[in-house]
Amino acid sequence: MLGRCVEIHQEYDWGPSLDIALRQIEQLQPSDAARWILAGRAVGQDNASLYLQLALATTRYVDHHGPLVGHGMINASPALRAPSIMTPAYQDLALLHMTCYVIDLLQDPNYGPYLLMAMQPVEEQTVEDSERAFLESVESGEQVLLAEHRLVGLVRRLGPAVRRILTLAALRQYPENEHRLLSVHRSAQLLDDADGWAYAEPFFRAAVQYLANRPKRFLPEAAAHLEEVDAHQGSLDLVQVEAGMQLLVEAPYGAEPNLLVSLIEQGISGRTLYEMVALTGSELLCRSRFDAHAVTGLHCILDLLQDGNVTGEMRGLAWSASLSGQRIRRQKEHREGWRLLPPVAPAKIAPEELRAVVQNDPEGMEAMRLTGAALLGGADPVAVARILMEVALTTAGAFEALHNLKMVWGLLLETLRSHLPQLSWRHLAAGARVIAEGTARGRQDAAPVLALWHQSGLSGIFIPDKKLA
Repeated sequence: MLGRCVEIHQEYDWGPSLDIALRQIEQLQPSDAARWILAGRAVGQDNASLYLQLALATTRYVDHHGPLVGHGMINASPALRAPSIMTPAYQDLALLHMTCYVIDLLQDPNYGPYLLMAMQPVEEQTVEDSERAFLESVESGEQVLLAEHRLVGLVRRLGPAVRRILTLAALRQYPENEHRLLSVHRSAQLLDDADGWAYAEPFFRAAVQYLANRPKRFLPEAAAHLEEVDAHQGSLDLVQVEAGMQLLVEAPYGAEPNLLVSLIEQGISGRTLYEMVALTGSELLCRSRFDAHAVTGLHCILDLLQDGNVTGEMRGLAWSASLSGQRIRRQKEHREGWRLLPPVAPAKIAPEELRAVVQNDPEGMEAMRLTGAALLGGADPVAVARILMEVALTTAGAFEALHNLKMVWGLLLETLRSHLPQLSWRHLAAGARVIAEGTARGRQDAAPVLALWHQSGLSGIFIPDKKLA
């Protein structure tokens, strides 16, 4: 039974100190971004706290009802995690990009004006009934606000455990748009990283606004056959991985879930299947001309397949959805534009040589080849990823820089997870191709952020500027 909600129309209660902090972000101009970071540092706030505030500002002031979604809460966690392999100056540059992006987003007329209002919880008698009713509201397409009310009730009952039902809801819509999962998965990661679970409600209400708008459910028969497939189990077979990857690349879009079932029925291990799926995503990215969005959804799926705490239902959906995202479809729809991969042989490549090529290769193919050669030649994947991230942050505007950063971080994780160095070079090589192609068109967009980075002293090279005095 639904409880009767007595609604008082008022803003969500952020608490006095956070309310002031978020109002300050809402009033910023792009030229204020570096000053805001420095002010936060002056009162002892670390990067995690600053990223959390930026993401929370987007949940307060940005409408997430779609069809577009505000990327502030989606990019914050990878933008916080990825710079961990870089120097403090580049960590600050990533944060500066994030700050500039959020300021622009808050001022975008396509996302507001909007304010997150207080909501009373709607609950059933048991948690199980509440979860079932929540899922029904999300997928009805007619109960967007009611779904939010039900989410509020679940957050208050379950705390961090609410991520399970939200992830399930997101997986059931993943092929329509990968952001359905990104909005949930990346939000939960940031709440983990920034010790921010006290603010789960605004994060997940934004995600539910998106999930409950124009939902399209994905429940393939293949999912039930993949629920027990553990990505950590069984032996790893190089020949099977190569053959399976080729099958998955060549398969018409929509055939992938049943093909995964067929491979398991032929005796392929979960460990081998995982390598196939991960490498297929990067192989497609190598061949196509698609941007960083091609793999960011897949990387969330792969995170879930690595997680021993997911339920069998979630695991089956994750396997089925892994190569069923709309970006996989869009890449396969344009096979006529795919390029043949250049021959890649092991070579000793100096880090600065690799950097120079990635910065000056508009087609991206030489950058891809040299990155693969360097990795096959024994280069440290972390060092290679660091170079790619530094190039990404200095040759693109905030939106593209953050997406490229997120992409490289995911590609690095898959490189480190892989036990097949003969094949795993494809991950970061694909990232090098994407970043190299973007440098030609992105330098002008990067200039304002780089100017702030230098003028504020965040780069370590202080350039006085009256506006920052």
